[in-house]
Amino acid sequence: MKFKIIDDLAILLDNIIPEKQLSKLQEFLLSGAIFTDASKVLAMLIIFILVSEIALTLTLTILNLPASVLILPLFVIPGLFTYVVVQQEKRAQEIEKISPDFLRQLSSMLQTVR
Repeated sequence: MKFKIIDDLAILLDNIIPEKQLSKLQEFLLSGAIFTDASKVLAMLIIFILVSEIALTLTLTILNLPASVLILPLFVIPGLFTYVVVQQEKRAQEIEKISPDFLRQLSSMLQTVR
């Protein structure tokens, strides 16, 4: 499902944020197996935080909750970072698990070539 507002905001972010920063973020996201453009991820984060803040503000006024609740949507950013780091660790463990077999196969192939 495509939302025009996400695409428009992503284009705006592409024009505002330097290419170097976007490419670093894109590499970080790819290392965590998130295959979406960095500007679109940023656009989705911005929209999610804005909508959540509006919903929480309305809830605060209705239920008389403390204003400190407004910080909750910002926990999405560390959550995304944690997800990417966990995915990186899983990938590293898989590579470490597979690499001894690969090296044994490579060694046997080199011995047969001689």
